[in-house]
Amino acid sequence: MNTHPRSHHSGFTTRNPRRRTTLLLAFALALSAVLAADQAQPGGAVPLAARARRAEQVTADTSDWGTLRWLVNAKLDPGSGVTLGVTELNVGKTNPLHVHTNSDEVIYVLSGQCEQRVGKETVVLKAGDALHIPAGVPHQAKVLGNQPFRSVVAYNTGERQFTVVNESGGR
Repeated sequence: MNTHPRSHHSGFTTRNPRRRTTLLLAFALALSAVLAADQAQPGGAVPLAARARRAEQVTADTSDWGTLRWLVNAKLDPGSGVTLGVTELNVGKTNPLHVHTNSDEVIYVLSGQCEQRVGKETVVLKAGDALHIPAGVPHQAKVLGNQPFRSVVAYNTGERQFTVVNESGGR
């Protein structure tokens, strides 16, 4: 008899990319809600149900290159120590070369492909890939193919800073 803990179906381990993505996003949102609840001030706590957000119901920050939908940050959840959002970059577009001086970024790809520039290196990211970008390192995504690039982005601060960098390295 095989007694390896992963030998039975746990309900969490799945080969279905859409289900895995949904589970990962649900886990990230749940973790963010717990962190926000732990940091809430007594007597001023917002009920958990009022802090739950669905990406398609959140007003998007739009630009010519795509959209950002913020689900968790210090503005939405005062005291939050994390920022979580969903991005969509339009076909054929590139976001500006930029840095986050006060936080690391983690990108988890939901769909599409991009060429992700980080410092002087590039990598092609596709659905199911995750990438960590250290604070202060210039980075930029260029959509590849004929479908939008969708990803979940997370930052280890509730107040993410965004600074555009020109090609010569100035801000």
